[in-house]
Amino acid sequence: MKTWCLEEEQNRLEKALKRCNHDFSAAYMAVQDLHSFIQTNPQAIRTESVAALKTVLEGDAHASQTLAFFLYKEAADALAFVMVRTAEKFLADRAFLALQAVVATASSYQQRAAAEALGSLPVRIQGHQTCEGPIPSPPNVTWEDIIAQNGFSICLTPTLMGRSIVFDIENENSILVIKMAYAEGSVQSLLREALWMESLSSGGFYFPMRFEIPTPVKFEGSFVFRLQNPPVGRLEETGLHPEGYAIAFIVHKDYFFYPNDHGKNRLTGRDFRKIIFRNAWLLGKLAGMGIIHSAPIPLFHNRIQQHRRTDHGIYEWSRGGRLDRWLYSCRYPNFGMTGIRDFEHLVNNSEPGRRLYQYIGTHILSLLLVAGNYFRNKDAENYGLDPQGTPVDVRDLFEKRFFHSLIKGIFFKYYHGFVGKAFQGEMPVNLDVLTSRLIEEMGVDRHMEEILRILDQMEMTDQEFRAVLQNKGFVASKGERLEKGRTDITIHTGPHLGGFNERISVPELTAFLSTTSAFCIAGKYRQKRGGCDWQ
Repeated sequence: MKTWCLEEEQNRLEKALKRCNHDFSAAYMAVQDLHSFIQTNPQAIRTESVAALKTVLEGDAHASQTLAFFLYKEAADALAFVMVRTAEKFLADRAFLALQAVVATASSYQQRAAAEALGSLPVRIQGHQTCEGPIPSPPNVTWEDIIAQNGFSICLTPTLMGRSIVFDIENENSILVIKMAYAEGSVQSLLREALWMESLSSGGFYFPMRFEIPTPVKFEGSFVFRLQNPPVGRLEETGLHPEGYAIAFIVHKDYFFYPNDHGKNRLTGRDFRKIIFRNAWLLGKLAGMGIIHSAPIPLFHNRIQQHRRTDHGIYEWSRGGRLDRWLYSCRYPNFGMTGIRDFEHLVNNSEPGRRLYQYIGTHILSLLLVAGNYFRNKDAENYGLDPQGTPVDVRDLFEKRFFHSLIKGIFFKYYHGFVGKAFQGEMPVNLDVLTSRLIEEMGVDRHMEEILRILDQMEMTDQEFRAVLQNKGFVASKGERLEKGRTDITIHTGPHLGGFNERISVPELTAFLSTTSAFCIAGKYRQKRGGCDWQ
């Protein structure tokens, strides 16, 4: 198409956007047409086109429309395309600043569309692969063999930490850990964990802060082995693999020290801040290298349905659904005094796009939940409903100023780790409002109920069904005979953030996660492209 024809078509499209303020369908078609035009003719991108798209994204004439998100998404994606494809830096900057402003100040569909557009920018990350393959026939090893091979003296009375058998090494600050496989499907994950330990400790990585990477131990050339005489009783009674699959590693004795411990090891506020900030930086740093920790804490939309849902009930924060049993999720975070832990959850992610955006939000969400749990653990046993059925109210356990500083610091540290430079400017959200809302919802256990659907009951054995009801404190009415699969049953499993089958009770948190995820990705993209800092 000749230059004068291109310009004439572009004028027509830009004018069409200005004429359809009150017609949603016309506005959507006009944005689509302009987006298609600049995709086909990126050399024709100009200030007027950016301004027209910015006007649509910032306007609220169509905000109440059922399909409004798709209009704003089209405009936001077009601006992101300008950022990536224009040869003119000032046009890329204008498109970026338009998206930035909407992410930081708008709400609902407009904010979400702009955040997802920035979160989808093509950030180039090298990534890092481990040589994971099928497990050869593992050798049979006794725990005495493990001790003898390493040539050190240990305290012979082991401690069982979950599925790990832990031995103290005498006269050292280290422990020997034998990590066992679960009965179902976790043997390969043990190999993955050992390979990541080996890779991170010998791959030339540099972390300018404390990050204790365990040293895995090989037997007959294999990280995975069969433990012959575990000092923990019968494996089939512990839920572990009956053949005793395991790995062994040596690590600092602080490895099992949790930042939100509510017992004798409870941290001071100053020490907690130090650890949570360090782990925020480490999670960001690893993500910026293409190494993603996929489960800093276990997060579910609905745990009880995980065995029959295709998504296994795993929480996707960007959907804004209720968050299942948030206090329970925070019990044993996969980060602590020694840094990031449980390397079986590390995955390589060198591809930009929605997946990275989701992972970053999950990291920040996990850190924020553990921060909230730190306050709740001042009185850890006080949760749920009181004898009169009233939700427990422990908002007084939260220190608003301190919580405010934790939220701010988590974002700043994560951003610095991920992008590689400090965030410039003020926080892109109202932290006072967010902090108040988090205390309001985290401090009052309003949402305790969960419905055990008939379908979920039928997935259980009779023994599992009775155990679930007993563990959840269910008490049948007098004379009631409860049969599996007869009716839906309401049980108290919370506190949850949101009612059963409802939205999250803190939508401000979802907006915060979308904003911070978008800013992290956009910051790294612009740094690599030589763009300006945040204004």
